[in-house]
Amino acid sequence: MQHITEVKELKLQNTAVALGKFDGFHRGHQLLLQQVRAWQQTGLTGVIFTFSPAGRQIGSAKHIDSQEEKLRQAEHTGVQILLEYPFSETFAAMSPETFVRTILVGQLGVKAVAVGSDFRFGSHRAGDARQLQALGEQYQFQVKIFDKLREENEDISSSVIRNAIEAGNMERVTACLGRGYTISGTVVHGQRLGHTIGIPTANQTVPEDKLTPPYGVYAARIHYGQELYYGIANLGCKPTVSEKAKVGLETYIFDFNQDIYGEYLEVELCHFLRAEQKFDTLDALVRQMQTDIERAKEKQHL
Repeated sequence: MQHITEVKELKLQNTAVALGKFDGFHRGHQLLLQQVRAWQQTGLTGVIFTFSPAGRQIGSAKHIDSQEEKLRQAEHTGVQILLEYPFSETFAAMSPETFVRTILVGQLGVKAVAVGSDFRFGSHRAGDARQLQALGEQYQFQVKIFDKLREENEDISSSVIRNAIEAGNMERVTACLGRGYTISGTVVHGQRLGHTIGIPTANQTVPEDKLTPPYGVYAARIHYGQELYYGIANLGCKPTVSEKAKVGLETYIFDFNQDIYGEYLEVELCHFLRAEQKFDTLDALVRQMQTDIERAKEKQHL
C-alpha cells in the first residue's frame, strides 16, 4: 500500500475513493472498502481518503485504533493508496463544491466515490451525501451511497463503538467492528513480578491516542506473528505493586514460555472479568489471578 501524507504536488488520475475518518475500520467501513476493491478490478486506482493524525483530533481525542494500529489496519484492506490529508485551516474553510472541484477532481482525478449515508463534508459540515452525488453528476464521477449497517437495532458507527468500549461491553464492540478490540505494540520490560509468582506477563504501554475500556482484567486472545494464543490481560496501573505506575497492559499467555521482549504483540480484549483492584498481599493477588485464569478459560471454552 502506498501511504501519502504530502499533498502540495499531489496529482492522481482515475481513482476510486472511499471517504471518511475510518476510526476502527468497522463493518460499515468495510462495505465502502469492498466497493473500492471492486472498482480497482475495473482498472481504477483505489484510495482511502482520511485525515492526518492532527486532523484525527476533530470530534474525539481518543480513537478506537491508535495511529500505528490504523496504518496496520489500512495495510490489510487491499486498497492501493492510503491518503491522510492534512486538516489545515484552508481545508476546514472549503465549501462542499470547492472540496470536490479542487481535491477530488483536481488532485485525485476521481471517477468513483463510496460514502456512508451520514457522510458530511465542507465548511461547517455543510455538504451531505446527496449533495456529493449531485456534484458527482456535475463533475462526471459516480457516487455510491451506503446505508448504515445495524447491530441490535442500532446503527453501527464509530461513536456507538466508542461508547461500548468505554462501558467495557467487549462483546458488542466485537460485533460492531467485525473483529476484536486490540491493544497492540512492542513488549517492554516490566518489574518481573509475574516471574517471581509463577505467572509471567508480557508488558505493553498503551498509546496515548488509544481509547481504552475500564481498567480491569479481561479474557484475551493474543496474536503473535501468525500464531493465536489465549490468556488474561490486566489493563490499568497495577495498584498492588506501585502507587505511581503508568497505565499499561500486562498479559499472561496460557501455555507459553517464549522470550518475546521487543516483539510486536496484538492483545484482543474479549470479555471483561473484573475491575482492577488493590490487594493487601501478593498471596491474595496470586489467588485472585488463579481465579481469573479459570474464569477466562471458561469464557473462551478452553
